[in-house]
Amino acid sequence: FSGIFFSGVAGWLTVSNGTKLAFVQRAALEKRLTVCCFLNTYVSFFSAFFNLFQLTAVDDAVLPTDGNFTLDLARPVEWIMTCPLMQLSLVLMGGSKLPEYRRYLMPSFSASILFLGTFGAFFGDELVSIKIAAFTISCMIFGAMVYFNRLQVMEYSTGEEGLLQGDSEFRKATLLLIATWSPFPIWYILSPEGLDLIGNVLIIQLGWAFLNIVAKFSF
Repeated sequence: FSGIFFSGVAGWLTVSNGTKLAFVQRAALEKRLTVCCFLNTYVSFFSAFFNLFQLTAVDDAVLPTDGNFTLDLARPVEWIMTCPLMQLSLVLMGGSKLPEYRRYLMPSFSASILFLGTFGAFFGDELVSIKIAAFTISCMIFGAMVYFNRLQVMEYSTGEEGLLQGDSEFRKATLLLIATWSPFPIWYILSPEGLDLIGNVLIIQLGWAFLNIVAKFSF
Protein backbone atom coordinates (compact mmCIF):
# COMPACT_ATOMS: atom_id res chain seq x y z
CA PHE A 1 0.00 0.00 0.00
CA SER A 2 2.75 2.43 0.92
CA GLY A 3 4.51 1.73 -2.38
CA ILE A 4 1.34 2.58 -4.33
CA PHE A 5 0.78 5.68 -2.18
CA PHE A 6 4.28 7.05 -2.71
CA SER A 7 4.12 6.25 -6.42
CA GLY A 8 0.91 8.29 -6.58
CA VAL A 9 2.54 11.16 -4.69
CA ALA A 10 5.53 11.08 -7.05
CA GLY A 11 3.22 11.17 -10.06
CA TRP A 12 1.20 14.05 -8.61
CA LEU A 13 4.33 16.09 -7.82
CA THR A 14 5.66 15.49 -11.31
CA VAL A 15 2.43 16.62 -12.97
CA SER A 16 1.80 19.60 -10.68
CA ASN A 17 5.35 20.94 -10.92
CA GLY A 18 6.09 20.02 -14.51
CA THR A 19 5.36 21.79 -17.77
CA LYS A 20 1.66 21.87 -18.66
CA LEU A 21 0.78 19.27 -21.26
CA ALA A 22 -1.13 21.85 -23.31
CA PHE A 23 2.11 23.79 -23.70
CA VAL A 24 4.09 20.64 -24.44
CA GLN A 25 1.72 19.64 -27.24
CA ARG A 26 2.28 23.02 -28.92
CA ALA A 27 6.04 23.01 -28.34
CA ALA A 28 8.81 22.14 -30.79
CA LEU A 29 9.38 18.50 -31.73
CA GLU A 30 12.52 18.21 -29.61
CA LYS A 31 10.65 19.31 -26.48
CA ARG A 32 7.76 16.95 -27.22
CA LEU A 33 10.08 14.00 -27.72
CA THR A 34 11.89 14.81 -24.46
CA VAL A 35 8.59 14.69 -22.56
CA CYS A 36 7.67 11.44 -24.31
CA CYS A 37 10.96 9.96 -23.13
CA PHE A 38 10.16 11.05 -19.56
CA LEU A 39 6.74 9.40 -19.83
CA ASN A 40 8.33 6.19 -21.08
CA THR A 41 10.71 6.32 -18.12
CA TYR A 42 7.71 6.46 -15.78
CA VAL A 43 6.19 3.52 -17.67
CA SER A 44 9.38 1.54 -17.05
CA PHE A 45 9.49 2.42 -13.33
CA PHE A 46 5.81 1.59 -12.80
CA SER A 47 6.19 -1.68 -14.70
CA ALA A 48 9.25 -2.69 -12.67
CA PHE A 49 7.53 -1.88 -9.37
CA PHE A 50 4.31 -3.75 -10.10
CA ASN A 51 6.11 -6.75 -11.58
CA LEU A 52 8.13 -7.05 -8.38
CA PHE A 53 4.90 -6.62 -6.41
CA GLN A 54 3.47 -9.65 -8.20
CA LEU A 55 6.04 -11.81 -6.40
CA THR A 56 4.19 -11.18 -3.15
CA ALA A 57 0.87 -12.72 -2.09
CA VAL A 58 -0.66 -9.36 -1.22
CA ASP A 59 -2.24 -8.88 -4.64
CA ASP A 60 -3.45 -12.47 -5.11
CA ALA A 61 -7.12 -12.88 -6.05
CA VAL A 62 -8.67 -16.31 -6.70
CA LEU A 63 -10.91 -16.28 -9.76
CA PRO A 64 -14.12 -18.38 -9.94
CA THR A 65 -12.69 -20.86 -12.46
CA ASP A 66 -12.50 -24.66 -12.42
CA GLY A 67 -8.84 -24.55 -11.48
CA ASN A 68 -9.22 -21.66 -9.01
CA PHE A 69 -6.74 -19.57 -10.99
CA THR A 70 -4.95 -16.96 -8.88
CA LEU A 71 -4.80 -13.54 -10.52
CA ASP A 72 -2.00 -11.16 -9.62
CA LEU A 73 -3.95 -7.92 -9.38
CA ALA A 74 -0.71 -5.98 -9.67
CA ARG A 75 -0.62 -6.96 -13.36
CA PRO A 76 -3.86 -5.22 -14.48
CA VAL A 77 -3.05 -2.33 -12.13
CA GLU A 78 0.33 -1.99 -13.83
CA TRP A 79 -1.34 -1.82 -17.23
CA ILE A 80 -3.92 0.72 -16.02
CA MET A 81 -1.06 2.88 -14.73
CA THR A 82 1.13 2.60 -17.84
CA CYS A 83 -0.86 1.97 -21.03
CA PRO A 84 -2.72 5.32 -20.91
CA LEU A 85 0.69 7.04 -20.69
CA MET A 86 1.72 5.33 -23.92
CA GLN A 87 -1.35 6.70 -25.69
CA LEU A 88 -0.63 10.12 -24.19
CA SER A 89 2.91 9.93 -25.57
CA LEU A 90 1.52 9.44 -29.07
CA VAL A 91 -0.73 12.50 -28.74
CA LEU A 92 2.14 14.66 -27.50
CA MET A 93 4.38 13.34 -30.25
CA GLY A 94 1.74 14.36 -32.79
CA GLY A 95 1.86 17.94 -31.54
CA SER A 96 -0.46 20.81 -32.35
CA LYS A 97 -1.83 19.08 -35.44
CA LEU A 98 -3.91 16.89 -33.13
CA PRO A 99 -6.89 18.29 -31.17
CA GLU A 100 -6.14 18.95 -27.51
CA TYR A 101 -9.02 16.77 -26.28
CA ARG A 102 -7.08 13.71 -27.50
CA ARG A 103 -4.80 14.07 -24.47
CA TYR A 104 -7.79 12.91 -22.43
CA LEU A 105 -9.67 10.75 -24.93
CA MET A 106 -6.89 8.37 -25.95
CA PRO A 107 -5.70 7.51 -22.41
CA SER A 108 -9.37 7.13 -21.39
CA PHE A 109 -9.91 4.56 -24.14
CA SER A 110 -6.97 2.54 -22.85
CA ALA A 111 -7.99 2.75 -19.19
CA SER A 112 -11.62 1.81 -19.97
CA ILE A 113 -10.57 -1.32 -21.85
CA LEU A 114 -8.38 -2.45 -18.96
CA PHE A 115 -11.00 -1.72 -16.31
CA LEU A 116 -13.60 -3.73 -18.23
CA GLY A 117 -11.19 -6.64 -18.69
CA THR A 118 -10.35 -6.72 -14.99
CA PHE A 119 -14.02 -6.41 -14.06
CA GLY A 120 -15.06 -9.29 -16.33
CA ALA A 121 -12.33 -11.59 -14.98
CA PHE A 122 -14.14 -11.91 -11.63
CA PHE A 123 -17.24 -13.59 -13.11
CA GLY A 124 -17.35 -17.37 -13.45
CA ASP A 125 -19.39 -19.76 -15.59
CA GLU A 126 -22.63 -18.86 -13.80
CA LEU A 127 -22.33 -15.24 -14.92
CA VAL A 128 -20.36 -15.77 -18.11
CA SER A 129 -22.76 -13.44 -19.98
CA ILE A 130 -21.41 -10.52 -17.95
CA LYS A 131 -17.85 -11.53 -18.80
CA ILE A 132 -18.71 -11.75 -22.51
CA ALA A 133 -20.53 -8.42 -22.40
CA ALA A 134 -17.54 -6.71 -20.77
CA PHE A 135 -15.21 -8.27 -23.34
CA THR A 136 -17.45 -7.23 -26.23
CA ILE A 137 -17.69 -3.63 -25.02
CA SER A 138 -13.93 -3.48 -24.48
CA CYS A 139 -13.35 -4.77 -28.03
CA MET A 140 -15.65 -2.03 -29.37
CA ILE A 141 -13.69 0.57 -27.41
CA PHE A 142 -10.46 -0.91 -28.75
CA GLY A 143 -11.82 -0.56 -32.28
CA ALA A 144 -12.69 3.09 -31.59
CA MET A 145 -9.20 3.66 -30.19
CA VAL A 146 -7.57 2.19 -33.30
CA TYR A 147 -9.82 4.37 -35.46
CA PHE A 148 -8.60 7.49 -33.69
CA ASN A 149 -5.00 6.26 -33.87
CA ARG A 150 -5.44 5.99 -37.63
CA LEU A 151 -7.09 9.42 -37.73
CA GLN A 152 -4.15 10.91 -35.84
CA VAL A 153 -1.71 9.57 -38.42
CA MET A 154 -3.76 11.28 -41.13
CA GLU A 155 -3.98 14.53 -39.14
CA TYR A 156 -0.26 14.52 -38.39
CA SER A 157 0.62 14.05 -42.07
CA THR A 158 -2.15 16.36 -43.36
CA GLY A 159 -3.80 13.44 -45.11
CA GLU A 160 -0.67 12.12 -46.81
CA GLU A 161 -0.28 9.06 -44.61
CA GLY A 162 -2.45 6.31 -43.22
CA LEU A 163 -1.94 2.98 -41.52
CA LEU A 164 -1.07 1.34 -44.85
CA GLN A 165 1.17 4.00 -46.36
CA GLY A 166 3.71 6.53 -45.14
CA ASP A 167 7.17 6.63 -43.59
CA SER A 168 7.02 9.10 -40.68
CA GLU A 169 8.23 8.18 -37.20
CA PHE A 170 4.80 9.04 -35.81
CA ARG A 171 3.14 6.50 -38.11
CA LYS A 172 5.72 3.86 -37.16
CA ALA A 173 5.15 4.45 -33.43
CA THR A 174 1.38 4.22 -33.94
CA LEU A 175 1.66 0.98 -35.92
CA LEU A 176 3.94 -0.52 -33.26
CA LEU A 177 1.43 0.28 -30.55
CA ILE A 178 -1.53 -1.15 -32.47
CA ALA A 179 0.37 -4.28 -33.56
CA THR A 180 1.72 -5.09 -30.09
CA TRP A 181 -1.56 -4.36 -28.29
CA SER A 182 -3.77 -6.40 -30.63
CA PRO A 183 -2.76 -9.86 -29.26
CA PHE A 184 -3.78 -8.92 -25.70
CA PRO A 185 -7.57 -9.40 -26.19
CA ILE A 186 -6.92 -12.76 -27.86
CA TRP A 187 -4.72 -13.99 -25.01
CA TYR A 188 -7.21 -12.63 -22.48
CA ILE A 189 -10.12 -14.60 -23.88
CA LEU A 190 -7.98 -17.78 -23.98
CA SER A 191 -6.77 -17.36 -20.39
CA PRO A 192 -8.63 -18.22 -17.15
CA GLU A 193 -9.48 -14.52 -16.91
CA GLY A 194 -11.54 -14.97 -20.07
CA LEU A 195 -13.10 -18.26 -21.17
CA ASP A 196 -10.43 -20.44 -19.54
CA LEU A 197 -9.51 -22.25 -22.77
CA ILE A 198 -5.86 -22.54 -21.66
CA GLY A 199 -5.54 -23.75 -18.09
CA ASN A 200 -1.76 -24.13 -17.81
CA VAL A 201 -0.67 -21.41 -15.38
CA LEU A 202 2.94 -21.35 -16.59
CA ILE A 203 1.94 -20.87 -20.23
CA ILE A 204 -0.53 -18.13 -19.28
CA GLN A 205 2.00 -16.21 -17.18
CA LEU A 206 4.74 -16.56 -19.80
CA GLY A 207 2.33 -15.33 -22.45
CA TRP A 208 1.40 -12.22 -20.46
CA ALA A 209 5.05 -11.50 -19.68
CA PHE A 210 6.08 -11.90 -23.33
CA LEU A 211 3.30 -9.65 -24.64
CA ASN A 212 3.97 -7.01 -22.00
CA ILE A 213 7.72 -6.90 -22.66
CA VAL A 214 7.32 -6.77 -26.44
CA ALA A 215 4.67 -4.02 -26.27
CA LYS A 216 6.69 -1.74 -24.00
CA PHE A 217 10.21 -2.38 -25.25
CA SER A 218 9.25 -1.91 -28.90
CA PHE A 219 7.44 1.34 -28.12
